[in-house]
Amino acid sequence: MIERTPVLDFITQAILVLSLIALLMPLWVVFVAASHDLHTVNQVPMPLWPGSHLIENLTLAWNQGNFGRVMINSFIVAGGVTAGKIAIAALSAFSIVYFSYRLRMLMFWLIFITLMLPLEVRIVPTYAVAANALGPFESILNTVGLSVSLPEWNLLNSYSGLILPLVATATGTFSTASSS
Repeated sequence: MIERTPVLDFITQAILVLSLIALLMPLWVVFVAASHDLHTVNQVPMPLWPGSHLIENLTLAWNQGNFGRVMINSFIVAGGVTAGKIAIAALSAFSIVYFSYRLRMLMFWLIFITLMLPLEVRIVPTYAVAANALGPFESILNTVGLSVSLPEWNLLNSYSGLILPLVATATGTFSTASSS
């Protein structure tokens, strides 16, 4: 049972407001530090009110940090990963939910099992595949007995090397399947 008294409501609201101030204080300090010159920021104690150098400091940081190129790269990778995840998740979820075929449950469980693989387990194999994307296929063909030499397809330092390993995830498939 929850009691609704004005005193408890006031205490609850006071705790929430104090918590909000505690959470926003570091952001305020960063904003204030960004608006002062280096000498003023290094003073002890640092002033807690904004200065007059905000635009100058932001322009300098933007130019020295090459943030324009970094933002473009981030938008390309985020857009590619988003579009790829939606496409693959929609196709796989649609196939599992609406079609009846012999290996349907096997496919479901193979996708489901990948949910149990933590990111740390996938880092080195993902790098190895990105270093030579056709390497696993060549290994499989050599194991079967077909001695094939495939060309090396290096995806390192490319957008496709960043996007493709992040596209196929089971979380997208199951969230799409559950909403169908």
